[in-house]
Parts: sequence; C-alpha cells; structure tokens
Amino acid sequence: MTSPTDRPSPRLRWLLAPLVLLTLTGCFDLLQEIWILPDGSGRVVLDVGLPKSFLDLARTQGKDPLEGMRADARAAEAELKKDPDVTKFELREYEENGQQHLVYDLTVKDATRLGELQKRAMELSSTAKQAKQGKGKADLTFQIESRGFGEYVFVQRFGDPKNAPGATDGAGDPTERAAKDFGMQMARALMGNHFYVVRVHGQTVSETNGTLNEKKDTVEWKYSLVDLLDEAGKGGELRAVVQAAPPLWLWPAVLGVPLLVLVLAVMAARRQRTRRAV
Repeated sequence: MTSPTDRPSPRLRWLLAPLVLLTLTGCFDLLQEIWILPDGSGRVVLDVGLPKSFLDLARTQGKDPLEGMRADARAAEAELKKDPDVTKFELREYEENGQQHLVYDLTVKDATRLGELQKRAMELSSTAKQAKQGKGKADLTFQIESRGFGEYVFVQRFGDPKNAPGATDGAGDPTERAAKDFGMQMARALMGNHFYVVRVHGQTVSETNGTLNEKKDTVEWKYSLVDLLDEAGKGGELRAVVQAAPPLWLWPAVLGVPLLVLVLAVMAARRQRTRRAV
C-alpha cells in the first residue's frame, strides 16, 4: 500500500495537472466508443483529435507527436496479435475541422476482456505512461462484467473513491482550496473547449448514470478536460447495465412467432392437399 508520504501533494497536483496535460499531449479531444455485441464479442474505438496548430508548433521544435503515436500503435498491434481473443487491431488517421485524428480500433471475441486488452495496449504507449505519471488520476481503462443471458455491466472509474483511505480533497485547508481554484482556472483557460466523450452501445441499456438516446441502445458521458480533472479528484464513476442480446422475456416471441408461422403454413398446405385429393 502506498504510504501517505509517497502520495503527491494534492495542492501540487491541482497546480501542475493542467500544465502537465498541455506540455505532454497538447489540448486534445478524446472519443471512446464501446460496442457489446449480441454474440458476446466487443469492440472499442478510441479517437484522439489533436489540433494541427499544436502539431505544427511541435514540429518546429524538431518533434512530431504523430510519429511517436504511430510507433506506439505498431508496438501494441504486435503485442495484441499474440492474444487469440483479438480479432482486429488497427490505426486509422483523418483530418477534420483543423484537427488531426488518430483512431485506434480493437475488436475481441470476449467483451469482458475488452478493458484488459485496451489497458495492455495503452501500457505500451510512452505518451500514456508520461501522462499517467504526471496526473495519475484520470484513467481510460474500464471493466465489463457478464451477468449471463446476454446482460453486461460496464464500469469506468476516475481516481480514488472519495472515502478511500488517504483520499483527500483539501476541503478544510484554505491554502489547498486556493491552490485547487487557481489550478482549475488555469486548466479552464487552457482546455475549456476540449472534451472527453464515452459512449457505450448495446441492444438495450437498462440502467445507467449517463445520458440515454431515444432508442435506449446508447449511453453517453461527456466531460470537458477540466471537469475530468475535477471528476478524478472526486472518484467519479461511469456505470451502465447493457443487454447485448434480446432479454429473456422476448425469447418466446422471437422464437415463437416464426414457429407459429411455420405451423400455420404446414397446416394450410395439408388442407390444400386434402381438398385436391377429394
């Protein structure tokens, strides 16, 4: 267990977190989409949007962030291909609205392993390692648990639970509150217009603390990067119960209607043969 002396000062975290995010990765937008499919397989697509102005600035200093990200993707692909559950891993790129997008696309046979395999891929990323060391709290990893009969539970947590041992928000320390407020103001100025969006898709989403679409087959959570820092400090959680296949009570209808049609068709054919015989 990490001792209190080993934990980074919350005051220092609030002051440095925005600067670390800016210097390591630039201001970016991040979209994470997850599909839990009827056959039990799963897919995650991670879309990272980097402003071209940031990339141009980095290149003037002799660094191309895209080259490092491409190298990370090749290393992740080589590692993940060793796992028999991985059916696809690829990197795509496109430009849109002044941003260069890198899209990581991973498909696996068992949806419950999706979070584990994405985490393994991210552990090979030097950018992700640096960011984790710098901010330590916000995390893109998630878990998917099967309850059986096509029902799954998706959970993604940010930071430590609020009541965890050693967790503190500095609410009783005026200096801590001032440092937090200053850090948040600086972060809002730097990253206020950049977002982290998570979407989970399935046959039906029955329970969630996110925002459902009209069809109730997709749930979404959206955070500005500033709010994500704050959510990590509070130990926030994304949660959804997803039905990947039709629920049990629908199976009689799903199977019964075709069988009924078949029986009626057979009976009609027999009646026609009987009439012809007469």
